[in-house]
Amino acid sequence: MKNYFKYFLSICFIISLCLHSEFVFAESLKGNALKQGDCIGIVAPASGIEDMNIDDATNKLQNWGYKVKLSPNLYQQSGYLAGSDQMRAEDLNNFFADDEVDAILCLRGGYGSGRILDLLNYEMIKQHPKMVIGYSDITALHMALIKKADLVPVHGAMVIDINDNGYNYTDNQLKLGLANESLGMNNEFVLPSNHKLKVLKEGYAKGKIIGGNLSVLASLSGSEYQPNGENCILFIEEVGEDSYVIDRCFQQLWQSGVLKQVKGLIIGNMRRCEPTEPTQFDYSVMQVIKQYTDKANIPVVYDMPVGHGAINGFLPLNVEITLDANTSNPQIIFNESYVK
Repeated sequence: MKNYFKYFLSICFIISLCLHSEFVFAESLKGNALKQGDCIGIVAPASGIEDMNIDDATNKLQNWGYKVKLSPNLYQQSGYLAGSDQMRAEDLNNFFADDEVDAILCLRGGYGSGRILDLLNYEMIKQHPKMVIGYSDITALHMALIKKADLVPVHGAMVIDINDNGYNYTDNQLKLGLANESLGMNNEFVLPSNHKLKVLKEGYAKGKIIGGNLSVLASLSGSEYQPNGENCILFIEEVGEDSYVIDRCFQQLWQSGVLKQVKGLIIGNMRRCEPTEPTQFDYSVMQVIKQYTDKANIPVVYDMPVGHGAINGFLPLNVEITLDANTSNPQIIFNESYVK
């Protein structure tokens, strides 16, 4: 009887610790930070190269000190896709398995990443974790890598964004991010000069950051790749959508439970999303977002310089962050490294 009583007390003690301490997050699988001479593999999981010339992009990456390796099927074209689903999945699987490739940079978004998710070898990917960098349609790939391999991908600039027109915030964040040097002194996300986050709803939250393009996230609702919002902070960005489409996507995320689970929301670039101001027979985009975040009762910041557009920061996903949504100095702070 004494042994059972001791066992009961031990269980009670453990439960008490869990209830009175902050949630402890298990670390995800991380790739390495790049060093001079490392190799960046360029792959096209979605739309094709069409008539793009990527020489400027590859030259810039090489000038930064990296080798560049193009996937075998990069120049393939099948309708609006960069070759068949099998080709695109094979290129991605092979780049993960290839020990010569140290990080994977996506060519562009467009459409098609969701079509190859069932063809990826997640068990093999777990054995070869690497940074996978992209955004827009690449959100589907990122969410699959998080759900199936617990990998740390990066929402950041792609080959289509790199050119020879000088050196800007986007270039700087990508270059520093590849080498694990993009965060500030206190591990805060570095904003462009004279840029400040705006607060839609004040508060403080801690959790793993997930997310990406809003419509792609909504399209995953009901699938095995749907984000799990529990103990997470959601990041979203969008391009060229009206407020009713934003509403529909948020409604999907609400009904699927994602928005009911998350502890905070970060809103990135909402480029060409209209209307920006309320009209008689329409909601503004921010009015739509506020309706859902008020229901969820979570802290919200917006105007994060990440997503579609010329200003696109380097945002690792699936790592623990702190969202400090105070009106005087809102910040996003990384509580752990995104690389090994």
